[in-house]
Amino acid sequence: MKRLVFLVEGDTEVIFINQHVIPYLYKDGFKNAMHAQKIITNRQLNKKGGNISYEYLKNDIGRILAQGNVIITTFLDFFRLPNNFPGYSNNANDISIIENMILEEFGDLIIPYIQKHEMEALMYSGMDGFKIVVDDEKKLSRLQEIINKYENPEEINTSPQGAPSKRLIEIFKYDKVLEAEMILEALGIEVIIQKCPGLSAWLQKLKAALMKDNTEGL
Repeated sequence: MKRLVFLVEGDTEVIFINQHVIPYLYKDGFKNAMHAQKIITNRQLNKKGGNISYEYLKNDIGRILAQGNVIITTFLDFFRLPNNFPGYSNNANDISIIENMILEEFGDLIIPYIQKHEMEALMYSGMDGFKIVVDDEKKLSRLQEIINKYENPEEINTSPQGAPSKRLIEIFKYDKVLEAEMILEALGIEVIIQKCPGLSAWLQKLKAALMKDNTEGL
């Protein structure tokens, strides 16, 4: 039975995967070992996370694949994705092209996923999370207006200044380290999946890969 490794950018992403995504997959009955880890950005200093590049990602993928018996997936923000990624474009509609080019390089033991536009987009899946960290009705109204304006949370972005996280910082001085997990916990993974089609499609791919692995192991 293969283990599933999530390669992510930072601590908040590790928490989201370990506390929400992995339990969601286990709830469906999968028994594979699963964990999230930050991409190594300086092996000499054993530094992980922060500003990644495609070379850093490739190094980690190659190292983990060499260990064998593994399925790798990524959870990366499209916002500020380095331009050295294969098929890079600053158009979020081209995310699938980038993902497919990563897949072509490493084969079907990797399931690339790039979040449109960034992880903070998931926080706009409902108001329950914001109500935990914001007690100003005017600020809550502004957040509700943003949610109402877009077809789904993953569409929220009009410019670097209009990125989901930038809007949160402008409205209530959002602190990712202190507040991200509280917001996501209050929402719950089921609500996020229902509202975010990109994330939902990714999780379906993970389930299919795990199901195939579990079936082959019988």
